[in-house]
Amino acid sequence: MSYPQNFLNQHVVITGGSSGIGLCLAQALAERGAHLTLLGRDLRKLENAAAQVNGPVQVASVDVSNEQAVAKFFDGVDRVDHLVTAAAGTVRGTVQELEVAQARALFESKYWGQYHCAKYAAGKLSTHGSMVMFSGWISRKPMAGVSTLAAVDAAIEALGRTLALELAPRRVNVVTPGMIDTPLWSARLSADAQREHFARIASSLPVGRAGTPQDIAHAVLFLLENGFTTGAVIDVDGGQR
Repeated sequence: MSYPQNFLNQHVVITGGSSGIGLCLAQALAERGAHLTLLGRDLRKLENAAAQVNGPVQVASVDVSNEQAVAKFFDGVDRVDHLVTAAAGTVRGTVQELEVAQARALFESKYWGQYHCAKYAAGKLSTHGSMVMFSGWISRKPMAGVSTLAAVDAAIEALGRTLALELAPRRVNVVTPGMIDTPLWSARLSADAQREHFARIASSLPVGRAGTPQDIAHAVLFLLENGFTTGAVIDVDGGQR
């Protein structure tokens, strides 16, 4: 299948690009002519991901929770047309149960990681460029046991809306994924447990299925392309209630 080359020669930086949503987006952008840089902590996984991308792609091992590492990376970049901060993280536990150190660690990785990238990419972002950040449906549709994640996601959404004003005319938007079937679940559940989990998810959603990385990549592509959308928080959650 051929795609319009509407990202031809544009440089797109994707954090969390070694698997799942980040890798799926990289593949879609490469088909549309983009030049890609994938960031992540595990160089071996990044190199394996790059081998699955049909187009110009480079990788860099960067821990986005490390401000100095992020600053150093972007200092060595000439231009960024689009930044997508897809690096994921989660933690579960009530306020009483969860260790404060675990709560802080999620803020460091998911909130401060995206903050660092936005801060240091901003000076390299082209005039007509954009950023897409990631929160999650828990921010506005909370449930017990994920108070820290809800707070982190809400903070990211507030950050994205404000950056849309501070960085204008460059655009900043936020994607809010629902329950997405990605490789991250393999670290939490066995194959059988994953099937049961996503079958329950499918039966609970109006669309009748769990989300896929392709669903989220499609939403991100829209936000990267649509020059009249900024400061938006886009729910891609199958009608989660």
